[in-house]
Amino acid sequence: MLIFPSWRKSAQKAKNYLASAEAITLLDAWIALGTMERPPRREDLKPEQFPALLPDLWLMEFEAETGQLRYRLEGEHIRARYDRSLVGRTLEETVAEEALPRVRHYFQACIETPAISMVIGRLYHEWRQPGYGERLLLPLMDGEGNAEGLIGITVYRETFPDRALAEQRAKRITCIVPLDGSEPIEEAS
Repeated sequence: MLIFPSWRKSAQKAKNYLASAEAITLLDAWIALGTMERPPRREDLKPEQFPALLPDLWLMEFEAETGQLRYRLEGEHIRARYDRSLVGRTLEETVAEEALPRVRHYFQACIETPAISMVIGRLYHEWRQPGYGERLLLPLMDGEGNAEGLIGITVYRETFPDRALAEQRAKRITCIVPLDGSEPIEEAS
């Protein structure tokens, strides 16, 4: 069984980056649901544990045989950003082609490293009307410590009328906090 003795310390490092009460609440719930050896499993999560967060939550399953992440749950605020439901679709089917390498990087870090990933600032940059807010991705592990998916929250605070104004007013910081206790990796754009 894989164990992650420093995962809780890594979670505390991640907490220092977060500003929204919603993302902090999800991180705290995730920490509480884990064991000393590893983060929580998918089966440890119950939607009724955090009802106020449900509109902004999404859940993905990791398909080890294909290496893909597939959406299994989407909150109503997440659903409203897209022209159709994300449930059943892969990351590759939902992200703009120009953004896919950047987005895949921080989603896959949750699974492969494993790590906590965050995007703070500009969100949905490739869209006509980008936004400002916070995205938090948390890995879910099976009983053996292998990645089985992730839970995430996207807290959307403001919409910009166009990309140029979004770039002018808001940076985007991507931060990956490995669960092995090593230092966070930050990228600003």
